[in-house]
Amino acid sequence: MRQEDLLLSCWIIEAARSSVLSGFGHTDAGTRTAERARILAAECSRQGVGLAPRLAGEHARWLANVAGDQHETGLLGWFFLQRLGMYVDGHIASQLVPAARDRFVELGAADAEAVAQALLTAAGRGSPKDFAEWPHCPPAVAPGDVLAKFGIIGDPHIGLPISNRLVASAITDLNGEGVAFSVAIGDLTQNGEQAFFEQARTIFDASSAPVIVTLGNHDMWGGADKSGAADARGHAHFRSVFERPPFGIHEFNGVRVIVLDSSDPAPSPFPPFDLMGGSFTEQPNESVPGGRLSEEVCDWMARIEPAGPTFILLHHPPHPYMGFPPIIFGLDEDATHRLADLAERTGALAIFCGHTHRSALSELEGVPVIEVPSAKEWPFGYGIVEVTQEAWSFNLRPISESSMDDSDDGGAGLIFRRYARGPDEARALMRPTPPRD
Repeated sequence: MRQEDLLLSCWIIEAARSSVLSGFGHTDAGTRTAERARILAAECSRQGVGLAPRLAGEHARWLANVAGDQHETGLLGWFFLQRLGMYVDGHIASQLVPAARDRFVELGAADAEAVAQALLTAAGRGSPKDFAEWPHCPPAVAPGDVLAKFGIIGDPHIGLPISNRLVASAITDLNGEGVAFSVAIGDLTQNGEQAFFEQARTIFDASSAPVIVTLGNHDMWGGADKSGAADARGHAHFRSVFERPPFGIHEFNGVRVIVLDSSDPAPSPFPPFDLMGGSFTEQPNESVPGGRLSEEVCDWMARIEPAGPTFILLHHPPHPYMGFPPIIFGLDEDATHRLADLAERTGALAIFCGHTHRSALSELEGVPVIEVPSAKEWPFGYGIVEVTQEAWSFNLRPISESSMDDSDDGGAGLIFRRYARGPDEARALMRPTPPRD
């Protein structure tokens, strides 16, 4: 990812925020944010970065859905929208010329002060009980006899007590489901330390069926060099513990799963930032963790031929990612083109990814892309894919030993649950299996 991508991302955020704030009745804040967007648009022009109004519109629709209106979320939605402005301040102000930077910061200061005052009074926080129940929807059922059934474990983050407990419970549930295999789609560990990889191996070894694993951004930075500087050792730790590369093919009864490694061991050009706290951190895993495909993975992908019903799984969602932060949080553009080529060449039925800790459904060149939420966070689930001769289905199912109270953080959980929930179709999806030549 380039600094130019960060600039475009921040313009998209501000253009979207201005629209949503104004639409929700925060007229003054919307006007200020619109001027901030114009300042960033001028900087994009100065640096030769093309604007993308369509993407700003898509991001605005997503922001509006997460934030909700005042009836739905009280002031929590407003807090959420303004916190994103603090992210932009922290990441982009230093790139602006002095006069533009001063005006940009001045415009944001009024909103930051309003949020600070509201937080002091704890006004309008809304009810953290909203959306606390499991998001029920009718299950998707593929007609016919099941040829293959496999599980998907989103972002385990082993190393956190809650992660260790819930992922172990998910493995128990998957054993009861009778899956042929499961796939853990990256961020196996919280911070890439070898001990956490070893814990993950122990938890996965309790599965009665193979667990296929790959890497995510949190798995990269689990070491330090002699100076104490952060060092990406995830690939080495992975191979030493799992004794295999973080990519490969698994087949069962004619159904094939292609697992890719989209982790990027290169240092991020963007500084680590804690969105909840609104400040920079010293943790390299907190940096904007975009994904890419290495030459090794691309060379391997190029040799894969069509062969029966195929699914592709990886950590990062494809470009352009329209959640937060837009563009730079997902797979880069080149890797996305290669992913699309692989999907077309193999006739892939779907692409599954993690990374975003939410349920979401999109498409890449007509192929469904399903984002599977982290098992350690609300709604505490795992995925089940069933394939028949006629169709395939995906369902997100609740971990049996989870508790909805695990995500109650005193109010902000309401916004996260709106974010993580996604549309029903992202949690219960059925598609026909097209006949192959």
